Amino acid sequence: MGDKVLAAGFGRTGGEWIPDRAHAGEFSVTAVADGLLDVAATADGAICRGDAGGPVLRPVTNGYQLLGVHSRSWLGGCLGETGTRREAVEARLDDIGPWIAANSGYPNALQLSTTDTRVGVVKGDYGTQVKEGALNTAWTALTANAKDIIVVDDRIGVLTHDGVAYVKDGATTAAFVTVHTGVKQLALSADRVGVVTTAGVAYVKEGALHTAWVNQGSNVASLAVTDTRVGIVSDDVFGDYKVKEGGLNAAWTGPTGTGRPMVSRIVLSGSRVGLLYRSGAATVYEGNLKWGADAANKTKSYTLVSSGAADLTINDDRVGVLTTAGVALVKEGAMTTAFVTEYTGARDLAVSGSRVGVVTLDGAALVKHGGLSAAWSTIW
Repeated sequence: MGDKVLAAGFGRTGGEWIPDRAHAGEFSVTAVADGLLDVAATADGAICRGDAGGPVLRPVTNGYQLLGVHSRSWLGGCLGETGTRREAVEARLDDIGPWIAANSGYPNALQLSTTDTRVGVVKGDYGTQVKEGALNTAWTALTANAKDIIVVDDRIGVLTHDGVAYVKDGATTAAFVTVHTGVKQLALSADRVGVVTTAGVAYVKEGALHTAWVNQGSNVASLAVTDTRVGIVSDDVFGDYKVKEGGLNAAWTGPTGTGRPMVSRIVLSGSRVGLLYRSGAATVYEGNLKWGADAANKTKSYTLVSSGAADLTINDDRVGVLTTAGVALVKEGAMTTAFVTEYTGARDLAVSGSRVGVVTLDGAALVKHGGLSAAWSTIW
């Protein structure tokens, strides 16, 4: 008892009804019985409706060990539930472990991030690696137990499953700096680092990795940063969003009115603000941050898809949408250009000014360099 474990699933979260992507949280084993494990969240984790059958995993030296699957939960912390108990019961898999090991494996890749010159991958065993230059260059191994990897310019960031955020500047072989602990989201730009803690507080720092953090607000579900903008989404039933431009202490701006946006994620790049809604719609605002009714000056809005979006990414002049059906759509240039179907059967999508990357449903990491019609290279 007392072991820290990772519980994962595709079900409801504290702020989304249908997230359509895997999420995970840390739990502690509180009791062990014949065929069962009792677990309790160590922070803001929750096992919700739709997570049933998902795995509970124990970190080991070379990856994770499957301990059990979700059986039942008290649903505390889940959207639409009034209970507060963040406990659950897991069905143990000890007796069928050998059969699972003999008949299954883990995918090559889980997630990737790309710039025009670098690619980072979270491998199927939750290890991380990065390569620089041509797509056939050698990999540099990074850290284990990874939840997310981000590459931006000459920065590399890794967020681990136990909430440690590491960032390095410069060479791929440079040492990581532990920038924060207790983190549920990490965001990077060339000159800024942002985190959202498990308590829902957003912090951003500017310049060197050892500079002081600036508090950007509490009750935050999603954070995005560029060198000149910060955007956040509230972690509540309303999903409000706001953006600031300039210094970290600049005033926030956001749309006004009585309607509540129900946003789940915000993305920033250049003069574009991307919003992924809980309904599966995706929108991009382009231009200044004037949200008023003055048609001549206000931010221009472009609806990408009205439903079915699982993820949204923006980088340079490219915009990508990954649908719940696993279709990777990318457009480049003006927002009015048509999407190009880049891949069908993807679980992750990343774009840069000259690259598109996907992780396929069977776990292969593919990247193309050049135009949207360029050929794919299997990099992992």
